[in-house]
Amino acid sequence: MARLRALLLLSFWFGSIAFIAPFVIALFLLTKRENAIYNPVRLFIRAGLFMVGVKVEVTGLDRLDPARTYLFAPNHQSFIEVPLLVTYLGRNPAYLAKKELFKYPIFGYGIGLIGVVPVDRSNSKNAVASAQLAAENLRRGKDYIVYTEGTRSRDGRLLPFKKGAFVMAMEAGAPIVPITISGCTAVMPKGEVKVYPATVRITVHDPIETKSYSRESLPELMAETRARILSALSEGDARAASNNA
Repeated sequence: MARLRALLLLSFWFGSIAFIAPFVIALFLLTKRENAIYNPVRLFIRAGLFMVGVKVEVTGLDRLDPARTYLFAPNHQSFIEVPLLVTYLGRNPAYLAKKELFKYPIFGYGIGLIGVVPVDRSNSKNAVASAQLAAENLRRGKDYIVYTEGTRSRDGRLLPFKKGAFVMAMEAGAPIVPITISGCTAVMPKGEVKVYPATVRITVHDPIETKSYSRESLPELMAETRARILSALSEGDARAASNNA
């Protein structure tokens, strides 16, 4: 059943988005409103989660200032977090995504319109240029989600952080918002095409101002972000994370 749920969910999501993509892109080009793309996508994401019995609980959104731009720094357990964060943060965030996604003509064009930046992970110079472009977009008011671990955790434990997201936030002068995600490993484990009914909990922590930090104090900023994410991990996830610290 778990594999069937996964196939149902992914087929529904990708099929629905492929169907509506030309229409929402055309509407965006006419109106220049990002919600022309985000709102229909969120509708299908919520419908798909309902179909397979996945529930989402979000706390802490009241900690965010609607007038400010943020770099969101969540822990990374599963592929399923990407659509969840786009849907449940109440904002229109973008990602840095592997360049291969932009090879799909309509999809690649659509995600480019909403600020998703392609990253060539095999070329460090190009990867740095992508981060700089995203930092410039962040300065101009575009929220970004960056996974500080750089990859998904197989068992929910918090992996070592990479510096890129923190440098990007400091260059843009944008606050970092730590986000704790618990339960995604139980819903869709890494490396498996399976979905299990469960509840995902998303905790949005208080923003951390980056203007008072420098390259020299970067480890302190990373440690503060890590501590806040750990503070709301589920008991099982937190135990694994502590063992890995």
